[in-house]
Amino acid sequence: MRTFLLAGFAALTLAVPAALSAQATTSAGQANAQASPPPTTTTTTTSASGQTTVTTTTPGNLTPPPASALNKTYPVCTAKLQDNCQNAGEGGAPGRSRALSYWPGEPASERRNR
Repeated sequence: MRTFLLAGFAALTLAVPAALSAQATTSAGQANAQASPPPTTTTTTTSASGQTTVTTTTPGNLTPPPASALNKTYPVCTAKLQDNCQNAGEGGAPGRSRALSYWPGEPASERRNR
C-alpha cells in the first residue's frame, strides 16, 4: 500500500507543474490590465449665472440600473416559486409581515407598550 501511495505522489509531483505551466500563457501584468475598470471621468460645466457644476462618473457598480429593471412587480413567493419573487407581507405584498413593531436595540424597560 505504501508503494502505491508513493507512486501516486510521485506522479502528481511530476504532472502538476506541467499542467500549471501550460495554463500560464499571460503574465500577471497583462491579466491585471484586462481586469481593471475604465478610468473615472470628471466633467466641469459653468452655467450662465456663474454656478460651476462638477460631475464625476465612475464606471462599474455605480451605474444606474437599466430602465427595464425599474417598476417591476414580483409575485409572492410560494413553496414552488423561490426565485424572482417577493416575500409575503414585505414591500406591500399581501400576507403576514414579520417586521418588528419596535427597534431591537431599544431596552425592554424603555419600550412603550404597543
